[in-house]
Amino acid sequence: MVYRSQAMKETLSIKVPVETKIRLRAVARARRTTPSVLMREALEHVLEGRKAKPSLYEANRDLFEKLGPGGPEDLSTNPAHMEGLGR
Repeated sequence: MVYRSQAMKETLSIKVPVETKIRLRAVARARRTTPSVLMREALEHVLEGRKAKPSLYEANRDLFEKLGPGGPEDLSTNPAHMEGLGR
């Protein structure tokens, strides 16, 4: 992510324990960057992780399609397989 080319238009203030602020500054110094850059990267990392992840089927569609039309049905929707679940 390149932030220098993007105009920063908003300021976000957060409260953190003093120890966290000390650690943030130390890491920024070690990486030769600023605490602001580290915080933006951390926020982006968290927000990227919140994107919808593909279902198991979608992630492995090519494998499931190789089973062809005679493959097993979705057992999670068959009531017979749900009996006694959670007991």
